[in-house]
Amino acid sequence: MSSFLDTITPEALHADPYPIYQRLRRDHPVAEIPALGCWLVTRWQDVRQVMSHSESFTTRFPSAMSEIFGPENILSSSGDIHQGMRASVEEVFEPERAGLAREYARKLVIERVSGMHGRADLMGEVLQPVTAEVFRWMLSLEVESTTLLRMAQALWLGVLNPGDPAKLAVSAAAMNELDAALTPWFEGLGPDPSSAIARWRHIAPGSACPRGAAEVLPTIRVVLPSLPEPGWAAGSLLVALFNDPDQRGLVRDRPELLGDAVHEILRWMPPFGLVGRMTTRPVELGGTRLPAGAHVLAAIGSANRDETVFEQPETFDLRRRRQPLASFGYGEHTCLVRAFIPAVVEGLVAGVLDVHPGVRADPSEQSCVAGWSARYTARLCVDGLGDSATAYPPGQRRAVAAQLTAAGGKQPEPVRG
Repeated sequence: MSSFLDTITPEALHADPYPIYQRLRRDHPVAEIPALGCWLVTRWQDVRQVMSHSESFTTRFPSAMSEIFGPENILSSSGDIHQGMRASVEEVFEPERAGLAREYARKLVIERVSGMHGRADLMGEVLQPVTAEVFRWMLSLEVESTTLLRMAQALWLGVLNPGDPAKLAVSAAAMNELDAALTPWFEGLGPDPSSAIARWRHIAPGSACPRGAAEVLPTIRVVLPSLPEPGWAAGSLLVALFNDPDQRGLVRDRPELLGDAVHEILRWMPPFGLVGRMTTRPVELGGTRLPAGAHVLAAIGSANRDETVFEQPETFDLRRRRQPLASFGYGEHTCLVRAFIPAVVEGLVAGVLDVHPGVRADPSEQSCVAGWSARYTARLCVDGLGDSATAYPPGQRRAVAAQLTAAGGKQPEPVRG
């Protein structure tokens, strides 16, 4: 007779992992899943332990995607090398600067949605293109945002399908294209304290300076797949608000609650749901003994719904008291841009609702949220654009840009693509 663990398949997790996570938290919090070929960790405390203790759970292990990214990147490294890479750019990503990213995202969304009427796919036409441009601006990359978005999507094919040689080949081709586009520019890049890439090249605490392209490109490769995440989270938040008129009304009547709504969606449905590690030695986790060399998946999405940490965790509720989330990690690999992602999500959603307060889900094409490594809606079809729209003439858009510049950020170039 097969056990519950034998019934867990990638297909079932892709459709909806949360009922499976709920049972695993209750009965099998650290479980070896035959169909996955790895251990799945689902409780808050255990997920946090996996992410926090890099001496027992390493990010450096062989995989198809690690071959594409390159071994010496900010994710797979640890200790002095990792700290040096972080120290180079931490000043650029200080939480105090996240407001610049929020206002830039809002400005770009206003530019795109002003004049829209009727139906549209907000994910494809607005949220992802704007996120790509904000990403390009944040890193000061000399690559068109449309190209970055295409490369990020190609990378996700390999990340989500590591056993598919054809999709891994698409990811590898995207990396080769990225390297070819960036290497000549990077090698001629001079010092610039406002540029993350320039700082990675010219500020190298404890190591030789400047760094060469071979030292920095692997980190750019491994960071690029995170590009779609704010757009995915913004889409999930809009779907949640469309489905709950009362909470939609709260955000409309009290715009200052939008930040709480963003925090809640990053708990309730984080766009990136898993982190992979490998045990460096035999270790006990949640009462289970894991051998050295065990492949472990820590389920962020499950940890954020742990009943021992969050009340009524299966419910989206922006009025919930804010608590720490597993979404941005713990320990030395805590997400470097953890303040920027929620800020960008807030800017994306604010821009849409500022201009189109009457926007609603398109009843003729419902959004389908799916996935477990990454969970999102690929299309966000809406209707009601133009109903009760707020006009943002060019002069007012320039005023938003002036506010951004006055806040201390360089005025970015217009949206590319």
